[in-house]
Parts: sequence; C-alpha cells; structure tokens
Amino acid sequence: MKVEYLVIIDSDSSFCRTTQAFKSFLQSDSEIKISGRKLTFRSISVDYELQEGRNSDKNDKFFHIKLISDGKDTPQFSELCRSIKKLLHMNTNNSVQTLWDDISFYYSSHSYPMIYEIENLMRKLITKFMLTTVGLGWTKETVPEELKKSSRADNIDTNINYLYETDFIQLSNFLFDEYRTLDINALIKKISEIETDTVPVNDISDFIPKSNWERYFRSNVNCEGSYLKSRWEKLYKLRCKIAHNNTFTKPDFDQTQKLVNDVKPKLVTAIGSLDKIVISEEEREDLAEIVVSSSSAVFGAFIQKWKTLESLALELLILKGVLNSKLSKREKNSLYKNHASLIENNIIDSEMYNKIKDLNRVRNTMVHETDKHFTDLEIIIFSRDIDVIIEFFAEQIGI
Repeated sequence: MKVEYLVIIDSDSSFCRTTQAFKSFLQSDSEIKISGRKLTFRSISVDYELQEGRNSDKNDKFFHIKLISDGKDTPQFSELCRSIKKLLHMNTNNSVQTLWDDISFYYSSHSYPMIYEIENLMRKLITKFMLTTVGLGWTKETVPEELKKSSRADNIDTNINYLYETDFIQLSNFLFDEYRTLDINALIKKISEIETDTVPVNDISDFIPKSNWERYFRSNVNCEGSYLKSRWEKLYKLRCKIAHNNTFTKPDFDQTQKLVNDVKPKLVTAIGSLDKIVISEEEREDLAEIVVSSSSAVFGAFIQKWKTLESLALELLILKGVLNSKLSKREKNSLYKNHASLIENNIIDSEMYNKIKDLNRVRNTMVHETDKHFTDLEIIIFSRDIDVIIEFFAEQIGI
C-alpha cells in the first residue's frame, strides 16, 4: 500500500531548505521516527523514500515523499499519513499535492459494495411499487430527455426501466419530496366557503403536501421520511467522493457503514410491505403524473397547467350550478368525465371543447402510453394552448 506527496516550497522561503531539515521537520511529531529508509509510527514500520529537487522555471524547492506499507495495519498507516499531511500544511506557503493514495482506494473499494447494494434496494422498491400500482406504461414514456440523449442510454430497454440509469439522489426525490394532490386555488376557495368554526380533516387532507413515503409506506415502516432522506443525502455525498476519486478516509468508510446500516432495514421492510399497499385509481393518476413531471421541467409545467385547467373547469361547473360543491373529488371527476358537461351546458363552444379533448389526449399519452413520445417543443406549444383556456375559465369565474 503506497502513498505519495509532492511538497513545493517557494524559492523565497527558508522552510526546510535541505533533506535533513525536512526529515527533522517530519520528526517534530514525537510519534514519527526516521532511520535510513524506514519510518516508524506508533507500532508500525513503513518504507520511506524522499526525493528533493528544484522546479526549473521558478527555482522552487520540491520534496517528493513516498510511504509504502505492507497493508497489515491500514488504520494506523492512515493515521500516519494524516499526521504527515497535517505537518505539511502547517506552513501555508507550501503547496502539497497527493500523487498517489492507496488508502483512499482501500476504503472506497470497501465502501462501494455497500453503496451499490443500498442504491439498488432503493431502485427495487420504487420499480416494484410503480409496476404493481401504476403499470408498465410509466417506464417508457417517462424516460428523461437528458437520459435519452446520453451515450450510455443509447441501447437501454426502457421497458426494463430507466431507474437503473437515474441519478442516486433523484431516487430519493421520488419517495421523499412532498406534493399536494389538489390545487392551492381550490383550497383558498374552500376556505372562503367555510361557514363553521370546524372543518373535517378529510376535506383538506388532499391540500396538505405529503411525500410518497408518507402516503404509502409510513404506516408499514416505523420510520419518518426525513430520517431516511437526510441519510440518503449523506450517502450521496460519500458516493460522489468515490466516483470522483476524491480522498476517502477511514472516517468516511465508518460513516458509510453506519448510514447503510441505518437505511437498509427500512428499505427491506418497505419492500416487504408492498403487498399491503392498496391505492385508488385516482392515486394511480397522481403517481403517474409525478413521474412524468420529474422526467422533464417542460413536461412538469404542462402537467401542472393541465391540473389548473381541470380545477378551474370544475369550479366553473360548480359556479354554474352543474355540479354540487359538496361532492367528493372523485364524484366531481366522474360527473365531469371527458369534459362533456362544459359544452352540454353551453359554457364553452365546440372549438374549445375539441381543443380540450386534444390536450386531454396529450396528457393521457404522456402519462400512460408507452409507444409515443413528445418533444419539449411540442409540449411547449400545447402548454400555450392550455394558457388560453385557463385565461378564459378565469375570466368566467371572475378571478
């Protein structure tokens, strides 16, 4: 196991101008002793090499130090290297570069299998949950544009699913990001209609932002979403250190091990609870929309505008006396199906009705169909059509 450092000393500095001075400086740490080509530290002995020279351009002094361990006591060798780096950084005029670091390789190579396992447990949880609740359609149409354009995605089978190409941190977003299933404008309207001092919880529960973890897993897994999310974010930072070849120490390894041990049992329990989860058709639609929205900012904006259009249409039907405001969301949607009520009650003309039907087909294709795909430009154009209809509905309502 080898570690190498290169120390550049400014030509104007009087710091360690000779090899002997540099060796004496290292031995200012009472635990370090150097004898010939051996360096001892506490109970370990390592091979030691020191090369000195000058930079030809600036005439700066440099020392190239090599430490080679037999690998029998990596923790103590790691402590030695940490002590030496601390010494070398004491003089702020020095430039210290790590040329080789087998310690980081050792601890990162032992950490990565743990991260690999926990990452794929998360993918397994989300994949099975989505396939068994929403269906196969979500896997193909919702592949993000960035992934479709990436070279490593050229040959992926999206029917297997794009989660195996999704970034580590985005996996947690699906489970832990909060969202509401009803538009906030509808909440404002409901509050304005309240005539008593109390409101049934069921009347406002859909307005409260909740994560998918809170909605579908919290009741079966004794763990708050915030607990898992914070640990997943820490694991992500450690994973990035490995992926980017940054220094990876024993404390990093210990933290990885602890975080994985915290998260793994919760994910295993969640996977085991999938058969207990029952969701409504309405919730399936919400889940499918969330996946589409997260696949592209443009897609997400379209879905949000479509939900606003639906909300305003329902409000307009209530205002015109077509629907009863006391009906549940599901009952309203059932009566409002295919937007036929809008034209049957002379609220819109046939041209706008046909435009809404076209936009509804676009929405359904985005969310459910697996054999079609829209470009961002197409969706932007569709979004402009929605804007026109939203403005019309808002004027009719008096917003």
